Amino acid sequence: MKKFLQLVVAAAVALAVATPTFAADKGKKKRDPNAPRTISGKAVCPKCQLKEDGAACGNAIQISRKGKDGKEMKRVIYVVGDVAKENHSLFCEGDKTVTVTGTIKREGKGKDAKMMLTATKIAEGSPKKKGKAKGKGKGKKKDA
Repeated sequence: MKKFLQLVVAAAVALAVATPTFAADKGKKKRDPNAPRTISGKAVCPKCQLKEDGAACGNAIQISRKGKDGKEMKRVIYVVGDVAKENHSLFCEGDKTVTVTGTIKREGKGKDAKMMLTATKIAEGSPKKKGKAKGKGKGKKKDA
């Protein structure tokens, strides 16, 4: 009986030591801040369309996201770099959807902070979705 009790205590100690290790692995994986990201949104010019004070003609993407309170909010991400300068006509003409790939950095602090995306690739239109189409075709009429 004494050996059985020692075995149960040893198993309980081993389980107590191993449990926090497994729990730490289940946490969120952090995204590499230098990894390229792809963002799609409305191409806008900060000077021409957003009417920002003191802004020079430039490139930006306007995206819509839901805030913490559930309301939809618009966010502006500024696109910089040589690739952005070459494709300025896409941004200044307005009302086009663009997809931009590059690295994002935050400049400034607090309310004055701006998200700057250094572009490596710019394409007109939204990205194509990968995978199968959703749905099973319900409601479609079959030809007899």
